[in-house]
Amino acid sequence: MVAKKRLKVLYVCPFAHYTGHFSWAAVHETQALAQAGVKVELLTFCGVTDGAEVKVPQSNVRQHTTFGIPLYHLANFLRRWKGIAFISMFLEAFLTQSVAIRVKRKRGYDIIHLRDGEPFLFLPHLLSLALKDYSWVISLTGNNFINNSPQLAALRQDIRLLPYALYIKTINCKFWKPVYQKSLAQNRFLFLTQNEIIKQITESYMGGILSGKVLCLPLGVSVTGRVLSREETKRHFGLPQDKPVFLSFGFLHAGKDTETIFRALKDVPDAFLLHGGDEGTVAEPLKLANLAIKYAMQERTIVRNYYIPEEKKPYYFFAADAIILSYTRQFLSTTSLLWQACRFGKPVIASDNGQLKELVESYHLGLLFKAQDAGSLREAITRFINLKPAEIKRMKDNCHRFVTEFSHEKWAQKCLEVYDSLLANRS
Repeated sequence: MVAKKRLKVLYVCPFAHYTGHFSWAAVHETQALAQAGVKVELLTFCGVTDGAEVKVPQSNVRQHTTFGIPLYHLANFLRRWKGIAFISMFLEAFLTQSVAIRVKRKRGYDIIHLRDGEPFLFLPHLLSLALKDYSWVISLTGNNFINNSPQLAALRQDIRLLPYALYIKTINCKFWKPVYQKSLAQNRFLFLTQNEIIKQITESYMGGILSGKVLCLPLGVSVTGRVLSREETKRHFGLPQDKPVFLSFGFLHAGKDTETIFRALKDVPDAFLLHGGDEGTVAEPLKLANLAIKYAMQERTIVRNYYIPEEKKPYYFFAADAIILSYTRQFLSTTSLLWQACRFGKPVIASDNGQLKELVESYHLGLLFKAQDAGSLREAITRFINLKPAEIKRMKDNCHRFVTEFSHEKWAQKCLEVYDSLLANRS
């Protein structure tokens, strides 16, 4: 009997040096694939945020290229100006994917797994025009080329968003359609979305150019290995031991709605808000310190406006009684923070957005409120504070059930099925 050849996957994450889901995925998804028996290598632009430990072989653009060094330095230089970040991101994506093609050819990888395809979905297709029979698996969050209506609507109030509006128009221009058609005809592509809503939207993108090539693969997660006491974590932040604490966490992208949290909590006596995560490029009036002043919440708000590394996350999640997941009505992408809350066994108070509503309801992970409705959130917070201990325990138990259902092991096995289906179509 001939042994089955070990699958070789080049996992490519151009933005692993940014905060948020990029670095998390680069570390944990590659490890899950390796544990499932895949020979996997991680290729990044310039490493993983905070030098997080990666359990698979990894390399970066600079180790593989000489012709691209000037562009490499230019991208690093431009990253300092957040207003034109998409230019440096384009250079990072271009160089990383260009190197990926060369590494795939040189080392005989079966598949290039790109995490993520946004914000430049056309790029792997453009680079594949001169290729034939390459296999790509590309994950899509839907944040950039689908959920852009809030940003474009805000253009009327803030002319500084004009470059972003032009960029959105450019990446979704029908000029790219012939590029997609030729690339798809010559190579094999599958696209992974994290929920069915985004899958349906992606299927209809640009007149259905990707129809039949989109699969839904939910995120994976693992239970935290570090548990801290509520008393210890509250002391860490100087929070009172006998008051309810609610957590807002993560990078403040345009789909998050933090002002509604302040509008709701200002009328909930004794409730504290803890926030950990980079505020990004949010407008000055929406910065958390300014919102705390606006709603007279300075004495009940603690803000840590910077990226929170993995080893510090337990302090934030275990200090909180519940995690508030507040998003705009238009936000339909998967809320990765729900997976984070469950890995720490924390109930959520979540806005009723698409998949988020479905998961919170079906797994009984917490309470829901009407998106962007401060009164509805205030009522949900009050209800949560008055829940009996047994009801809180059931929510926490359900969080652990959720982690079992969406484990990294199950994610990796489903990913292997995706790889097999793609390679089965080889010409």
